[in-house]
Amino acid sequence: MIGSVNGLVGLCKADQTFPEFWNFHCIIHREQLVSKSLNLDNVMKPVMEIVNYIRKHALNHRQFKNLIAELDQGLPGDLPLHCTVRWLSKGQVLSRFFELLDAVKLFMEEKDKDYPELSDLEWIMDLAFLVDMLCHFDRLNLTLQGKLKMLPDLVQSVFAFVNKLKLFKAHIQKGDLTHFPTVLKASGQVTSAALNKQRARYATLVENLHESFVTRFRDLQLKRPQIDPFNAETDCLKAPLVTDEAVAELEIIDLCEEDQLKPALREGTIEFWKSVPMEKYPNVKRAALKILSMFGSTYVCESVFSTLKYVKSKHRSVLTDTHVKELLRVATTEYKPDLKRIVQGKECQKSHKATCIVFQRLSTNLSSHRGANGVSLFDA
Repeated sequence: MIGSVNGLVGLCKADQTFPEFWNFHCIIHREQLVSKSLNLDNVMKPVMEIVNYIRKHALNHRQFKNLIAELDQGLPGDLPLHCTVRWLSKGQVLSRFFELLDAVKLFMEEKDKDYPELSDLEWIMDLAFLVDMLCHFDRLNLTLQGKLKMLPDLVQSVFAFVNKLKLFKAHIQKGDLTHFPTVLKASGQVTSAALNKQRARYATLVENLHESFVTRFRDLQLKRPQIDPFNAETDCLKAPLVTDEAVAELEIIDLCEEDQLKPALREGTIEFWKSVPMEKYPNVKRAALKILSMFGSTYVCESVFSTLKYVKSKHRSVLTDTHVKELLRVATTEYKPDLKRIVQGKECQKSHKATCIVFQRLSTNLSSHRGANGVSLFDA
């Protein structure tokens, strides 16, 4: 689809008659690729082995839950399983593993399973660092998700996180672990020399993450002035967004000084551009509509597939294409019908059973009023 040679994007770019266009890889997928560059396999491998050992055997799982209940220290009740497809599960598994670290260590000793990492202070520090970093990544991932997330919103969230990485590195180098509460908790049992060594290593890892972000999102960084023209120079809008760059420069200057429109920025990107008059700013608004029509991620498409998984399950596998289409339309729509108004406009249809009961009562009443000749009205 997006292959540079034989994909749709490559074929369109190779066609000289095809209009100039922008193409982006899914921002959420790119963010996940960057998170994988946080290479701490020495932490993930033992954690996954221990979690799978506990969860894949029913007896071990039940005994582990009973052990947590016996400890009675306000601990979480269980360890979750990790699923690679579910991007947020890794952070949740590691966070829960750190909370249950003492219980896990005791359980593995009872099972005669030797994992020296559970008593290694440096390994525990690495685990704590990975927990905190994945927590920050999960927050970014949740920020990027949503049906109404426009390309400018996604770009803003990504580069805000890039700036946060700079802050994290500076704080780690100074010994300030405010943004790493799990590391701060684990550092209480580590000597000052070992802690300084670990901090230097973590600062290097954060710097590598920052460089990976810059590399992955270099194309968006170059086009960011056109995506967010309010934070750039007046000559930021170029083709193919606008046809008359000179007029667009003047419109941007006028728009930036439009005090009446500034409160609309608080309501969101879409609401702001709705309030911008087309008659006064035609070039800038057309450029904005082009940018807002771009899909910055595949979230909407993938969410529909997730909905389809529940609509057409193994218990409803005989649904026709027409029924599936209508069910998906109802399940994914943002429209909220006014049911009270719809009901008020409809005539109440009585059931057949209720009609028979009314007819029987009417027949009984008429039969009780026979004439003097003994003939009922029905007989007549």
